[in-house]
Amino acid sequence: MAGVVAGFCVLAIGVDTWVGGVVIGVSLLVGAWLRLSMAAGPLASRSRRADALGLATLGALVTLGSLSLLLQLHQGA
Repeated sequence: MAGVVAGFCVLAIGVDTWVGGVVIGVSLLVGAWLRLSMAAGPLASRSRRADALGLATLGALVTLGSLSLLLQLHQGA
């Protein structure tokens, strides 16, 4: 959660949008890795593997989506 807050703070101070998105995405990927590697407490509703898979998927999508903002798809007139 701290990484997501840091990403929004980066966005709030006016850095390029893709940088904040990458900070958010990478923090979600780190959270997925930590969820699998550390002995975190059990959740009543889902398994640790499902939790990590959801975090990793969301983190990868946010990171790739943010990096796609760097692509020059259209040439200016």
